Amino acid sequence: MRGAASVLLLGLLLAALLPEGAPAAFSAAQVRQAERRWLEASGWVLARRRAAGDWQERLDPALSGLVGGEEGLFTTSLGQLEAKQTAAQSGWCRIVACLLDSLGVDGRDTVGVTLTGSFPGLNLAVLLTLEAGGIPYRCVSSLGASTFGANDSAFNWPRTEGWLKERGLLRQGSSVITPGGSGDRLSGLSLDALRAAERELRRHEETLHPATLGQAVELREEALGPPARLALLINVGGGHPVVGANDYGRQVPGGLLDEAEVPPEPPAEGDHGQTGILQRYHQQGVPVLHFLDIVRLARRWGLPAPPAEAVTPEEVAARCRPAPPPAPAHRPTPKSPGRPRGAR
Repeated sequence: MRGAASVLLLGLLLAALLPEGAPAAFSAAQVRQAERRWLEASGWVLARRRAAGDWQERLDPALSGLVGGEEGLFTTSLGQLEAKQTAAQSGWCRIVACLLDSLGVDGRDTVGVTLTGSFPGLNLAVLLTLEAGGIPYRCVSSLGASTFGANDSAFNWPRTEGWLKERGLLRQGSSVITPGGSGDRLSGLSLDALRAAERELRRHEETLHPATLGQAVELREEALGPPARLALLINVGGGHPVVGANDYGRQVPGGLLDEAEVPPEPPAEGDHGQTGILQRYHQQGVPVLHFLDIVRLARRWGLPAPPAEAVTPEEVAARCRPAPPPAPAHRPTPKSPGRPRGAR
């Protein structure tokens, strides 16, 4: 009975989010698949971290295994524990599916994804939901993480992806890994951390090593592909090349971005004022789903912030009733070849 209620609630949720008459890319079964894989993946990571002795229950009362410690070799900045706990729940799979449906994104589209190690639980929800819906994506991830994220040398996001691919829980994951942190060069970290990061990056086939923030932005754009080829850009966290170093990066809110929310762009002078990936793609007509200010987004969309205990997908469905996101402003159709965004 609880499973049937979950299907009904998901149907009602999708109906509330979708424009009248719009087809849904995600079935209830696909969303449940993403949630089940999220729960299985988090449980496996939790068991592995417990065995290694690098998991702290007081920081992760929901038993996600995806909340890190306050100190870690790859820590790039300060993070908020409540935000990391809030990001580590399977309910985000349902939210991501609803938002993708509201934008009309399906398996004929390609989605660009940029991740940091700061919110591993939300990273996992985004990738598993895209894979459950059969939506192709190109993903660039960074090694560094803020406090309470995947900031430990033994528990970092690229390595976690590798574990989950080995177990068949994640099919694709990131195609490109970057250092992350300030300038996407881990600036300010100790020599030991930089050496450990270099060893970690050598484990991956495709890595980026930018010399400047501007070069980091250019390399990421090359890895993601031209904006006209993407139906959507999803970002999790505050990666420096993604948010940039201008007023846009400092002021852009989390959520589904609208053109009216774009602040003026000051002239760039070296790294100061550098335009980031979010602004570049957004201004070229790509809808942007920006996961930052996680606690506010969770409360807006009906998720526990933070969860006090481990929950099942059915319990998440009963709690999760997000308000419809603002409809994206009309954007000009790109002139390059490919299926127009939103075409059916």
